[in-house]
Amino acid sequence: MPFEALVLDIEGTTSSISFVKDELFPYVYKNVEGYLKEKCGDDALLPLIELSNAEAQHDSDVKAIASDAAREEKVDSLTKNIRTWIDKDKKLTAMKQIQGQMWKDAYEQNLIKGHVYDDVLPILQKLHDSGIPIYIYSSGSVQAQKLLFGYSIAGDMTKVLSGYFDTNIGYKQESNSYKKIADSIGKEPARILFLTDVEKEAYAAVEAGLQSKLVLRDGNAPLTAQALKDFETISNFAQLL
Repeated sequence: MPFEALVLDIEGTTSSISFVKDELFPYVYKNVEGYLKEKCGDDALLPLIELSNAEAQHDSDVKAIASDAAREEKVDSLTKNIRTWIDKDKKLTAMKQIQGQMWKDAYEQNLIKGHVYDDVLPILQKLHDSGIPIYIYSSGSVQAQKLLFGYSIAGDMTKVLSGYFDTNIGYKQESNSYKKIADSIGKEPARILFLTDVEKEAYAAVEAGLQSKLVLRDGNAPLTAQALKDFETISNFAQLL
């Protein structure tokens, strides 16, 4: 069935998984201490301290931070905690905000450029020009999504994108999230195509009534035989035309 709107995952679909794993997160890991020292006033540190203290109640690797501790001690503890959260792949709101701010600075200073596969922009441009709205749905924040595509190696790609969704609309392996996206963009679910490299996300989208295809890219996790049977796969966005 033809589609009237396109919803895209990022990692493993438009962009390599290694970009996030090998560039974005290591950048924060390496530079977070200096960033906290130089650019975060006490008001910016407060939500991170509150998060640390909440996490410390059930995670022995996270250190609680006294409100009357010296600023240097707070920064040192927060640095260790943030690095622990990165190691554990924790997606905590206050930490994601700091990551987003750091990435924004890095993108704007040309220290980082968002990775996209060569086949992505030319096809998205053609779809956009033909009137197909294109949306992003990622577990990364909307801010992080806009930065990746706004400062990509292909240039500013935000001009071909109609909107962005993150986990504020729901988790990616829950079908209700896709129903909400369909309602938000005003399209019948059956007229929306969702592309992802994660089969559980594809099944959730189909359960919500969307079309879905699985994307094969170098470095992606292998798909199960059942998923390969249930879904059409593509390895290049040109196959959408």
